[in-house]
Amino acid sequence: MSGVKTDYTREDLIAICEKAIVPESDWSDRDSQRSQVKIGQAWALLKAGCDWHLADDPETDARTIWIEIYSQGFNWFEGGYDGRDDEFLTRDLFYLPTPGRLIKADGKDWY
Repeated sequence: MSGVKTDYTREDLIAICEKAIVPESDWSDRDSQRSQVKIGQAWALLKAGCDWHLADDPETDARTIWIEIYSQGFNWFEGGYDGRDDEFLTRDLFYLPTPGRLIKADGKDWY
């Protein structure tokens, strides 16, 4: 990841998610709808305070930020244990456009 920004904060990622939402009329790829849904999910989990970290595989690059977000999903509540156990957390992988990619898209579909 040499030369690639990797010191994103939660607030940085939330702001990126908010900027990454584009009007449906600007979607330009068959996968645009799914990317918008995933951005919304990432935004909601980050806003909720869920733990996260940059993913190791795939790695963040100049176009895409890869993050894993951990949340208290079904197994957390149905696991039948006492206390916090990360084994029961739901782990989801998300990709976000980098700020540079968003600038290049100029408010249009970045996917």
